[in-house]
Amino acid sequence: MIHVVTAVHNRLRITEKFVESLKRQTYGNIHLLLIDDGSDDGTDEMIRTQLPGSTILYGDGSLWWAGALHKAWQWICLNAEDIDAVLITNDDTEYPEDYIAAGIAQVKENPNTLIAGCGYGKQSGILLDGAFEHSFIDGTGKLLEPDSTGNCASTRSLFLTAGMWKRIGGMHPRLLPHYFSDFEFTIRAHRLGMEIKNPGVLKFCFDEGATGDNRYENLTVTKMFGKRSGCNPIYRISFILLSTPLPYIPVHLYHQLVRYLKKAGYFIHIVKRRK
Repeated sequence: MIHVVTAVHNRLRITEKFVESLKRQTYGNIHLLLIDDGSDDGTDEMIRTQLPGSTILYGDGSLWWAGALHKAWQWICLNAEDIDAVLITNDDTEYPEDYIAAGIAQVKENPNTLIAGCGYGKQSGILLDGAFEHSFIDGTGKLLEPDSTGNCASTRSLFLTAGMWKRIGGMHPRLLPHYFSDFEFTIRAHRLGMEIKNPGVLKFCFDEGATGDNRYENLTVTKMFGKRSGCNPIYRISFILLSTPLPYIPVHLYHQLVRYLKKAGYFIHIVKRRK
């Protein structure tokens, strides 16, 4: 049994393609655990029709990614066996037919290990997701080549067991409602002694246009402080405090402050130019 966990909000066509991808899988014992965060586009009706055995949990549109996964974790704690496999994923991913079977094989071969798929951009063909090596000194991260071991990963395509998820714990929806919540989660797992690997055999693609753009030059000040912003200084600081070993917190905060001062200069330049 594998529980495929994803969260959606009014992305019916994207979610529909994701469901079609699940139905093509060679592994048959798939249970979709979908968190529908306030969709009004008929997503839940489509799921019930296409995958009748699915479980749908509902939100009112305020869950965001961390809130949705926290709700899924609560369901897993109550309903899943420790030996069950779990795939946490985005609904904009596209998987080859043997992807889930290969992922489960990796989980069995690598106990106490989080298995991250190697994600390639659908438009560019470039490796964009997988296992990362996060620096606790300056907050920079390096995407690792396939078949590497890192200290964190995204939850775009992450395999683990239900027992491991129960041990790691849930998310922090108030402190990290969206971006960084997955990196904090996997860093926490790593600090508990779990490895994070990205086997090269697990290749998938995703729509680069369906993800948010968090470059500072494309953000207004208002958007930067929004919940969906990966540049939000409040959430950046929360991430540092939650994930960074105590001795490194001061220097990590210093580097983050320097980074924001530089960006503040950029915003001032833009305002002056518009005047």
